[in-house]
Amino acid sequence: LAQITMIAGGAVGRAVMEAYREAAAGRGAAAATARKVTRRKMSLDEATKVLDADVSKGPEHIKERFEKLHAMNAQTPDSPGSPYLQARITAAQKVLMAAREAEAGKAADDKTE
Repeated sequence: LAQITMIAGGAVGRAVMEAYREAAAGRGAAAATARKVTRRKMSLDEATKVLDADVSKGPEHIKERFEKLHAMNAQTPDSPGSPYLQARITAAQKVLMAAREAEAGKAADDKTE
């Protein structure tokens, strides 16, 4: 019984490590989940919370927050990084920049009237 438990435990351990390596490399189920998240439309409120940025502070502030958070979750020799979080951060930046452009366009329309 002890031998069966050790063999099964070793197989489970190897499977967990392989799944972790795939997730760290941007393959497998974790990467697929990250791609699915980017397909879903993120709300402006959610994007603001993800980047901890305000649209009214300008595109420089949004870009600065994006670069900082994206770099923090990038793969390095010391850390496997997080493709999921990087996908969320990228989606948040796109939503906030689009909102910023829409806000600027609306302000320009108001001035011309």
